[in-house]
Amino acid sequence: MKITFVLPMFLTSPSGGFKVVYEYANRLSELAHEVTVVHPRTIEPQTGLVEALKKRLWKSKLQLLNHPLVSWIEINDKVTLLLVADLSEKNIPDADVIFATASDTAFPVAAYSTSKGRKFYLLQSYESWNLPEETVVASWKLPMHKIVVSRHLQQIAEGLGEQSRTTYIPLGIDVSVFRLRMPIHERRELRIGMLAHPSEVKGTGDGLAALELVKTKHTDLKVALFGTEPRLEFIPDWMNYERLPTAERLVELYNSCRIFLNPGRAEGWGLPAAEAMACGCAVVSADNGGIHEFAVDGETALIAPIQRPDLLAEQILKLIEDDELRQRIASAGHQSIQKISWNQAVNDLNQLLVQ
Repeated sequence: MKITFVLPMFLTSPSGGFKVVYEYANRLSELAHEVTVVHPRTIEPQTGLVEALKKRLWKSKLQLLNHPLVSWIEINDKVTLLLVADLSEKNIPDADVIFATASDTAFPVAAYSTSKGRKFYLLQSYESWNLPEETVVASWKLPMHKIVVSRHLQQIAEGLGEQSRTTYIPLGIDVSVFRLRMPIHERRELRIGMLAHPSEVKGTGDGLAALELVKTKHTDLKVALFGTEPRLEFIPDWMNYERLPTAERLVELYNSCRIFLNPGRAEGWGLPAAEAMACGCAVVSADNGGIHEFAVDGETALIAPIQRPDLLAEQILKLIEDDELRQRIASAGHQSIQKISWNQAVNDLNQLLVQ
């Protein structure tokens, strides 16, 4: 079967949503499917002499680079990575199945002729943080079969009347990569991990405020931040920040932390929190929707309302001041996340496609 995934752009740095698409592409190619991942320079066609030149250079990017097009994740040699000027139908290969992967790719994919394949829409979040809500709603109501990665998103689809065109297939975690190295009970240093991201929806400001509150009571607190962007100006000097850690280094960071803080205000799923849980961190999270896909408050994580740094800090302090609770939450989270399998996700998706 020929399968096409249409991404909204090309990224040189890691992205959770893109990572999921590449994971599916890799694993579906191992099932003997011919998989292509399309990366447009722009969504809509652009005109003019300068744009014509940029199009030519864009299509030559693979030949111009001396390293893999996508260097931050290993891509199976069987997967075709395609750079196109825009998402005009002429730039899209014929296939049996085609996936839109974001709201702004959904509209062109929905308009393609049947030669591009049966149309699916992989939904990893409700993108009202990125586009006007009416645009997001319109994309969800397009006549394509939706694949949602969490029950939270499934409820949104049902609320929009799309239940008959929606299938719930949760994501996976590669527990052979994100694994326990430092035993939970041996984590003596008070260190908390967190993703730092400039997008307001990721709640970085909320998380930093919570950590500052904790620091006033526990002056020995250390913080391990990581992200894809240069260090944000508002990160306090006493917090450590690592830009673009490799997967191996990220596993080390998670394993060095007692607690992982997930302050995101809206999540379709929440890969970093799940990865940290797999590595033995006790997770404290904002109640952002997606966290409930793999965490239960009081059992495998502690959860506080969104945009409440004070309540996030309270949950963190509970784990710091009751180490038995911290170890119990971390152990239960680590055990529960082992049930989340990429193999299951890919098998479920494959069965849907071959029907």
